[in-house]
Amino acid sequence: MEEYRLLQLIGRGGMGHVYLAEDTLLERSVAVKFVAMVRPDSRARRRFLVEARAIARLSHPNVVAIHRVGDLEGHPYLVTEFVRGQSLEALPRPLPWRQVARIGVSLARGLAAAHRAGVLHRDIKPANVMLTEEDQVKLLDFGLAKLLAESAQALDDAPSGAPPPPLTSPLTGAGGLVGTPLYMAPETLQGAAATRASDLYSAGAVLYELCAGVAPRHALDPSTSLEDWEAMEPPSLRQRAEAVDLRLEAIINRCLQRDPAERYGSADELCGALAALEEPHILAEIPEGNPYRGLQPFDARHRSLFFGRETERLEVVERLRGNPLVVVTGPSGVGKSSLCRAAVLTSLAEGALEDGRTYRTVTFVPGYDPLAALAAALSGAMGRDEGALTEQLRGDPQGLGRELQRVLGRTAGLSILLDQAEELFTQAPAAEATACGEALGWLLRETRGLRVLVTVRGDFLTQLAGLPVLGDDVPRGLYLLRGLSPPAARSAIVEPARRKGVTFESDAVVETLVASSDTAAGGLPLLQFAMAELWDARDAILQRIPASALAAIGGVTGALSRHADGVVASLPPARVATTRSIFLRLSTPEGTRLRLSQTEFESTVPHAAPVLEALVQGRMLVAREERGETVYEVAHEALLHGWAQLRGWLEADAGKRPVCERVEAAAREWERLGRASELLWSGRQLTEALPLTPEDTSSLGTRFLAASRAAARLKRTRRWGLMAAAPLTLLLGLGSLRLRDDWELRRKVEERLEAASVELDRGHQTRDEAVRLRAEALAGFKVQTAATSQEAAARGKEAERLWTQATQAAERAEALLSRAAQILEGALAFGTGDARVRSLLGDVLMDRLQLADAFHHPERQHELLERLRTYDPDGSREAALRRPPVLSLTTDPPDAQVELERYEGDGARRQLVPTGLSLRAPWSRVTLGDGPGSYLLTLRAPGRVVVRHPLLLAPGESISLSQWLPFERDVPEGFIYVPPGTFLYGSTVPDVPRRGLLRATPLHEERTGAFLVQRTEVSFGEWIRFLEDQASEADRARHLPKSKGAPMPLQLQRGRDGRWTLTLGTGEAQVSAQQGKSLRIPGRDKAQDWERFPIMAIDQHDADAYTDWLSRTGQVPGARRCDELEWERAARGADGRLYSHGDQLAPTEATIDETYQRRAYGPDEVDGHADTASPFGLLNTAGNVYEWVRSVASREEALIRGGAWYYDAWIAFAANRTVVEPGTLDPTIGLRVCADAPPSPSP
Repeated sequence: MEEYRLLQLIGRGGMGHVYLAEDTLLERSVAVKFVAMVRPDSRARRRFLVEARAIARLSHPNVVAIHRVGDLEGHPYLVTEFVRGQSLEALPRPLPWRQVARIGVSLARGLAAAHRAGVLHRDIKPANVMLTEEDQVKLLDFGLAKLLAESAQALDDAPSGAPPPPLTSPLTGAGGLVGTPLYMAPETLQGAAATRASDLYSAGAVLYELCAGVAPRHALDPSTSLEDWEAMEPPSLRQRAEAVDLRLEAIINRCLQRDPAERYGSADELCGALAALEEPHILAEIPEGNPYRGLQPFDARHRSLFFGRETERLEVVERLRGNPLVVVTGPSGVGKSSLCRAAVLTSLAEGALEDGRTYRTVTFVPGYDPLAALAAALSGAMGRDEGALTEQLRGDPQGLGRELQRVLGRTAGLSILLDQAEELFTQAPAAEATACGEALGWLLRETRGLRVLVTVRGDFLTQLAGLPVLGDDVPRGLYLLRGLSPPAARSAIVEPARRKGVTFESDAVVETLVASSDTAAGGLPLLQFAMAELWDARDAILQRIPASALAAIGGVTGALSRHADGVVASLPPARVATTRSIFLRLSTPEGTRLRLSQTEFESTVPHAAPVLEALVQGRMLVAREERGETVYEVAHEALLHGWAQLRGWLEADAGKRPVCERVEAAAREWERLGRASELLWSGRQLTEALPLTPEDTSSLGTRFLAASRAAARLKRTRRWGLMAAAPLTLLLGLGSLRLRDDWELRRKVEERLEAASVELDRGHQTRDEAVRLRAEALAGFKVQTAATSQEAAARGKEAERLWTQATQAAERAEALLSRAAQILEGALAFGTGDARVRSLLGDVLMDRLQLADAFHHPERQHELLERLRTYDPDGSREAALRRPPVLSLTTDPPDAQVELERYEGDGARRQLVPTGLSLRAPWSRVTLGDGPGSYLLTLRAPGRVVVRHPLLLAPGESISLSQWLPFERDVPEGFIYVPPGTFLYGSTVPDVPRRGLLRATPLHEERTGAFLVQRTEVSFGEWIRFLEDQASEADRARHLPKSKGAPMPLQLQRGRDGRWTLTLGTGEAQVSAQQGKSLRIPGRDKAQDWERFPIMAIDQHDADAYTDWLSRTGQVPGARRCDELEWERAARGADGRLYSHGDQLAPTEATIDETYQRRAYGPDEVDGHADTASPFGLLNTAGNVYEWVRSVASREEALIRGGAWYYDAWIAFAANRTVVEPGTLDPTIGLRVCADAPPSPSP
C-alpha cells in the first residue's frame, strides 16, 4: 500500500476497521477499509477479491466509488472515495416528508444502477447511507455483508426459537442469512437468498424510519423469536408520523409488503414513484396560443404542455447518469426530438443528474456542415469564435476536449443535443460526417462534465454506429423510444387542452384519437397536427372541442392532407409549379428532409420568395435563422409520407433525380475548374438529360447543360462541314479509312485487354490477401477451449481486427475486379468480336462470384450470376457453379430407409422439395442431380429413432457419411437425436450491428458431436414435478420461478391442497389459474393450458439444478444445458438461415412482441408454431422465451439464446448471443435441455 498513507482510524464495527488515508499519487483523501474475515484462508480471500472487484465496477453518483481492491498480508481491504458528511443514522429524526422523498429518490437511483449491474446490497440501513456536505446521497458497503458471510464461521444450528442478535448489528451466517434484522425482509429472515425485492424492502424500512423516527420493528422485545420477529406486521406509518404525505406513505407501504411480488418490480420503478412527489424546481409558464405543436417538436418553452413521456424522461436521465452518451432511436414521428428538447434537456438544466454540476444545454442539427453547426453550438459555452472552433474540431478535437474540461471545471456541465443525426448521412458529405463523429467522440472522452444526447431515425442507426470514435460508444448508449401507450396518448391529448381550461365534448372523441395515434403511420405528428386543427375548431364560448370537429377536419390521417391541399389551392395557379419545385428540393430519395437557404432558392427556383412565405404561414415549411441567413425545411417528415399530392410529385420525379444529381455534381466541378470545355457533357450524357426542364436543375446546372448542348452542336456542325467540303476525298479515301479504323479498333481492344490484365492481376493479389486474412480471422473465431472472460475478449478482439482487414481487402479486390470488368465491357463495345475479351470477362465475373460467396454477399452473387449468363455462351462457367455433389452413405443398421429432400427458396421460408431419392442404405457415390445446396437426409429403421441430418453441399463436393440410428429405448421421450456434423455458425449482418447488437461471429463453419436436445422448452408442468421432488421446503422455495416487476410479474404457489397456482401480471391485468384450469392472458381470444407454458423467471443456477436432477434421477442421463454450438445447430440446421424455417419471421410464426400487437404480452404453449419447426424438428427456437445455454467462448460468460415474447424479430435471430448475469431472474428467460447422446457401437 505504498501509495496510501493511513492518517487516522475513523470507524470500526462488524465489517472491520475504516481509516482516513491519503492517496499520495493523486493527492486526494480516501477511505481504506480493512474487512474483517473470520476465516481468512486463501480460498476465502480469493472469493472476496473476485466479488469485491465486481462491486468495484459500479460507477454511479449515488454509490460510493471503490478505487481499489487488494490484500495486505492476508487482510483484504478496499480503497473507496472519502465522503465528507454524515450517515442517515446520525441525522436527527423524524425528517420532513419532502426531504425523505428526495433522499429516497437518490437512494433508489443508486440501488437501480447496482441492480442493473447484477449487484445486490443485502444490508441497506441508515448507517450505510451517507449524506454529503452537498446534500448528495451515497450508498456504502454494497454486497459486503454477503462477502463477510462467505468467509465467516457457520452459525451454530440454534433452535428456531433462539433470540435474534442485536437489532442494529449485522447478522452473518450460513445459508446466506446476512443483513441487519431491523431492516431485513421477512423472506431473508426465513433464510431465503437475498434478491432485488429484499433490497427494496430494506430501502422502504429506512424511509419509514426517516419519517417516523424509529424502524418498522423497533417496538419488538429483543428476546422475541425469529419466527415472531418475521411474522410481525409493522405499525402504520400514519400512527407514528401524522404529517407524512399520503402518497409517500403508500410508496413506503408497498416496499414493506410481506409478499415480495407485491413490492415494486424494480428500483427504477420505486425511483419513478418517489420522483413524482417532488415539486418542480421552476413553475413552467403556459405559453400563449395553440397548446398543440402541430408538426413542430416541443421544446423547453412548451414543457408545461408536454405530456405522456414522464417514464421515458426518467429513464433517459437515469441513463445519462451512468453513461455520457445516450442515443434515442426509433421510427420517424415517434417523438424523439420532443422528448429530448422539452423533457430531458430541461431536466438536466434543473440539476436532475445530481452530480454537483450546473448544466448548460445546447442543440444542433447537422445539415450540410455538421462541424460548423457543432462549433456554433459550442461557441457560446466556450466564448470562442465559431470559425476557430470549427478548425480545431477538425484538426485537434482531443485538445478541444481538454480545453472544454478546463472551462467547465468541477462545478459546470454541458449537455449537447445532436438532433436528427440522420442528416449526417442524407445531407453532409461522408468526410464531414466522419469528422463530426470523431470530434464528438473525442469531446466525450476528454470532458468529464459533458453529456451528449443524440436522436436518430432507426433506419440510420447502423450508419451512426459505424462512425469512428463516437460509433464505438453507440451500442452502450442505445435507448429505443416506442410509440405512446394508450394511457400516455390519452394524457397527451387531454392535458394540454385542460391546462388552457378546454375540455372535450365526449370521451368517445378522445378514444377515437387515442386509437388513431396507434394505427396511423407517423402517428404522433399526425395526431399533434389534428389536435392543433381541433383546437382552432373549438367552441370558444363553451370552451369545448365538439365531436363534430374531428370529422370536419378529415380525422387524424386526413387532417394533414386536407390542410396541405388547402394551402396549395390558395396559391395562384402559376405558383403551383413553384411549390412543387420547392418541395422536391427540400426532400431526399430516402424520405428525409433537406434544408436550403433563401439564396439557394433564389438561384434555382424563379419567384420562390412569395411561395416560401405562404408555405411558412401555412405551417408546411419552417423558416429559421442560421448564421445570418434564412433557412427553410419541410415542417415534418409526416408531410413526405402523409400528403398524397407530394407523394405523387416525388414518385413522378424519381426517375429524374439521379440524373439531376449527376448534372449538379458535374456543374460544380465545371465551375470550380474555370468552366473547362473538356468537362462539358456530350453524346449519351446529354441524351440522359433530355427529360430535364430548367425547373429541375439549379441555375448553375441549367447553364452547364446549355453550354454542353452548344458545344455539341458546334462539334456536329464542324463535322458535317468537313464532310460536305470534301465528298470526293471522302469517297476516294473510304477504303483506306475503313482499314485504318479497323486497325485503330484492334489497337484500342489490345490496350483495353492490357489495362484489364493489370487490374485483374492486382485484383487477384488482393483477393488472395483477403482469403488469407479471412482464414486467419475465422481460425480465431472458431470455438476453442472455454477461456476466462479476459482471454476470450482478447481472442475475439484480435479475430475482429483480422476480419476487418479481410473484409476491407475483399472490397478492394471487388473494386479492382469490377474495374477490370468495366474495361473489358468497354472493349466489347468496339464491336470487333474478339473472343478473348468475352472469355476474360466471363473469368472475371467468376472470380467476383467466388469472392462474393466467400464473404457471404448473396445479393451480389445473384446480380453477378445474371451478368455471367451474358458472357458465358456455352454455359460452361455456370455449369461449374452447378456441378452436382456426390453422396456416399452407410448406416447402422445397414438397411435403413433413407430419404433425401432439398431446401428451395431463399426468401421468407425455405421449403422442402423431394429429390426423388428414397432408397435403402448403403448409397455408393450417388450423384445429386439437383446440384449444390441445402439438403435434408431422413433415416428410418424399425426400433430406432428417426434421424434427420441437414447438409450444405458445395458444387462438385464428394461426401461420405456413416450414420448410426440410436434405439428408441435409449432416447428419452420428447428428445431428438442430433448426429455429428458441420453447419454454418454466426451471422452475415453488417459488422457494426453484428458485433454490437448480436455479439455474433461472422458466418463460418463449425462442427458438433452427437447429442440429444429437447424438442420443446421445459414447461411449467415439468418444472412442478422437479419442485415436488425437492427434499425440503427451503430447496423448493429456492427454485421457484420469481419475477416481481416488468415486463411481467410472475408467481407460482402451492396451496394447502397441494395444487399449484400460476399468477401473471398485477392490478387489473392480473390473471391466475390452478392446476387443471386453463389461463387466458388479457387481450387474447382463447385460454391456454398454463402447465404447457415454458418455464420462466429462472436463473442459471436453477437451470443447472433442474438438469442435474434429470440426470441424477435417470430420467435423462447426462442432462445439461445445451452449449451454444449445439443450440444454434439444432435451431437453424446447416445452411445459415436467420431463423428455424427461413430468413423472415412473421408475427404469426412465433411468439414475439408483435404476435399480439404489443398488448397481450406473454408466452404461448411450448408445442405451438409447429409450422416453423427447425430442420431437426425443434419448436419455438425463435421467440416465446430465451433459453439458458453454455457459452463456448468463455466459461465465465452467462448466455441466453432465442429471443422472447417481449422482444422483436431481430432479437430472435438464431445467431443472437445475449449476455446476462448468471443470477438474472426474468420472465422472458426459460430453458431447453440437452443431453449426452447414447453411446454408439464401436466400429
